[in-house]
Amino acid sequence: MAILKSPVSRNPAVVRGRILDAAQAEFMAEGFAAASTNRILERFGGSKPTMFRHFPTKRALFEGVVARIAERWRDAVDMADADASQPQAWLEQFAQRALAWILTDESIFVGRMAIAEGHLFPEVGQTYREHAVDPLNTLLAGQLERWTASGLLACTNPARDALAFFDLALAGMVSRKLYRVDEGFDPPALAQHARNCVALFLNGMRIKT
Repeated sequence: MAILKSPVSRNPAVVRGRILDAAQAEFMAEGFAAASTNRILERFGGSKPTMFRHFPTKRALFEGVVARIAERWRDAVDMADADASQPQAWLEQFAQRALAWILTDESIFVGRMAIAEGHLFPEVGQTYREHAVDPLNTLLAGQLERWTASGLLACTNPARDALAFFDLALAGMVSRKLYRVDEGFDPPALAQHARNCVALFLNGMRIKT
């Protein structure tokens, strides 16, 4: 029985999204080296000229996948709805949202590719920093600066301290996930981890009375 494929939209954004969906599925299943543009094309269901008009090479497809994953992480940690009047509560919420996203399969996939094939794709690390790490660091650094200006914290270097917070709250958990230490990733454990890290982080920045 023949498989009926849904027609490919003419909307460029929709087409690009479908291509990236197909490419991400292939890269996550096979890695970069073993991934096949023919299989990506089959998953996409459109024409080869259409796919290569958006992404002329397999390398461009891979970079596009990484950029989209990074953008999703940045969007997942949008703090517009959070109450910034209490640094501890805000930081705990920020850490929990960042952890919930960075420990997803697609984000961990980027980490594994960076370890396995990062030397071949220096631009991938740059793409991830540009779309996720730098915007989130800017968001956190700006909040640390505002809290310091209002007298809630004593932060002398917001950009440096924001990076330190990411190292403290995220880096260890990502390493455990990458190396398949399969414990401590359920929501209650992540919430407790966030609380512990925020308490340690704030201990050095409280206004001393």
